[in-house]
Amino acid sequence: MTETKKYKIPTIQEFLEKKKIYDHKEPVWVYLEREMRENSEKKPYNEKVGAWLRFLKDLKLHYHREAQRKLKRLEKEIGPPWYCELSSDQREVLSRLKHDMYQDLLEDIPRRMRKSLADLGITLKLPKSILMKAMLDSEHDSGLFMWNLYTAYYKKPPSHLMHDYDLNARIIMSSLVFIDLNACINALKKLCHCEKIKEPEKQIKQKKNTQPNVRYGEYLQKNYIQYCATHTKQFEGNKPLPLGNKVRLRSVESYEQLCNDHSFLEKRKEGNKKEKRVERVCTYKFWEPPSTLRNTDPKMIALAEKERMFKLKAKPRFRAPYPNVQYLVGGVTFSGGKPVYTISGVSIRPTGYIPINYGTCFANNGFVTHIGGFWKFPIVKKEACDKTCDCLTKWEEPVMEYIKKSKCKCGHLYDFYNEGKPKEKYVYPPTRYGPLRVDEAKIYQMDPVEDFIKDTVREALMSGDPTPTPSEPSVSPDSLKEKDLLEAFLAELSHTTLIIPHLPKANLLNNLQQWVRKRVKGNLKESEHKRLKLISERRWLDLKHMDFRAIAYRIPFTLKQLKNINWSHRNMLQKLADILMEDFETRNRLKQLTQSRLWWATTMYDAYPGKPFLDIYFTYMPGRMKDTFLNNPYSSELTPKSGAKTCPLNF
Repeated sequence: MTETKKYKIPTIQEFLEKKKIYDHKEPVWVYLEREMRENSEKKPYNEKVGAWLRFLKDLKLHYHREAQRKLKRLEKEIGPPWYCELSSDQREVLSRLKHDMYQDLLEDIPRRMRKSLADLGITLKLPKSILMKAMLDSEHDSGLFMWNLYTAYYKKPPSHLMHDYDLNARIIMSSLVFIDLNACINALKKLCHCEKIKEPEKQIKQKKNTQPNVRYGEYLQKNYIQYCATHTKQFEGNKPLPLGNKVRLRSVESYEQLCNDHSFLEKRKEGNKKEKRVERVCTYKFWEPPSTLRNTDPKMIALAEKERMFKLKAKPRFRAPYPNVQYLVGGVTFSGGKPVYTISGVSIRPTGYIPINYGTCFANNGFVTHIGGFWKFPIVKKEACDKTCDCLTKWEEPVMEYIKKSKCKCGHLYDFYNEGKPKEKYVYPPTRYGPLRVDEAKIYQMDPVEDFIKDTVREALMSGDPTPTPSEPSVSPDSLKEKDLLEAFLAELSHTTLIIPHLPKANLLNNLQQWVRKRVKGNLKESEHKRLKLISERRWLDLKHMDFRAIAYRIPFTLKQLKNINWSHRNMLQKLADILMEDFETRNRLKQLTQSRLWWATTMYDAYPGKPFLDIYFTYMPGRMKDTFLNNPYSSELTPKSGAKTCPLNF
């Protein structure tokens, strides 16, 4: 008899390679039309019914394309592809990230940082070497830490735009925004600052009661009553202040070049080094124990007392009440265990005068200096103009700019008309025909600033062209979109230590766009607010019809595999079910996070929400993991026991 070979059950990896979504069923109109075409010989093909079935097929394709178009529009309106809104709890974690980093560097264990990253929602399994290196290179700056962590893990800096971002990359990139958000808004305020010009108030002449100079004039007299109001005057149409000539549009290539310039990292590090704490954070006081605790030998105790006495600084017993008193120290004595100076002579020095030496004479075996009188100190008085001086306004702008540029760091003027090489000689070296000669007449005119200004003013007076006026921007800021204005402002802030201007597509951030819109265009009008509210309601309806549920995978077991599976394969099947279930949970959570990210786009047309709105939004929207509910797709029970209430994950 031939022995039957045992069937070998595939491994877990081989099963996972064959996994697939549940079988996709064709719509009714698709296989109806196919059967009609196949059986056209038995029964004539109905053209009217076929046209109707083809119309249903095209209609479904149209609905699919329309849903994809709405989804792309929502993803475009929410902001950059790497951005997701952070809750108030996540922002609190970012605020204490600097302190946790400092403590972990002292202990050399990234325990607190791992807890903070987990609270942010980052699920990366980072080794200790990457975390410690990112903390050491950040100089106690949470923004630099996130930048270094992203660069070390993804092998690319955050300024590089990737095709697709996972959940961890989005959280890290969004953390970079919220770390520098307040500093970026303050920098934008300084950039767009404009002093408000007070308009002169119009003085309204008050009409007085005058009596006409006619007969019976007291009956013709008019009474004028002044208008009075209890409410304050409200300005109609609160218009924002003008920006001035500060809007410079750049090309896409130049803006990308500014984003990829990482020189701001060194500036940020230098700034953090200056802000480092000089005092120790540790509250323990490390003190030296007394000599009696160290050694009981009396000689050692006496030696320690003497050493302590020598360390004390001597203080003079006689303190002069005036700073111009001069005394001679004769020696040092100890009184009460403390050193004290002994003074042998006291003399008062004249203040404000220079003594005139009249020579010395020999008396009593010593030389005595004679002082014939005193000279006053020469007081140099600098003549300065008043505060209301307008002498600078009398010069031409090109002259003043040239003077400012030609000053060195010490404030000296140099190199006027010389261009690095002097045209004339001031010192003639010695030759065989004569000694060293110095042209003193030329030395007195070595700095030709006076001649230079005179020549420039003379040329300006002789020229017939008027003084050029500063050019105004050819493009009005009101005609530009918020994203274009924000891109121009961020390009101006690229030389600062901020991180936000160096993030890709940072001009699409809605929170900064709202600030730019309010600064340039002022508050929304009622008609504009209604229009944007209508758009927001339409986006809301689009989202209600989208399905964000993930479909579970299944393993297509063959009949031969099912017959040969026995009790010994229970461990392998349990692992396989756990892997499929974990994959189903992960994809469901990512789908719900995407849904909450798209829901956030419906709030962009109103004033940017604050902390109370954030707390409510992340409590009742599907972005919070505590409110997610997943059914077990591999269970026979179709409805959960707990009903439709929000609760933790239950399988």
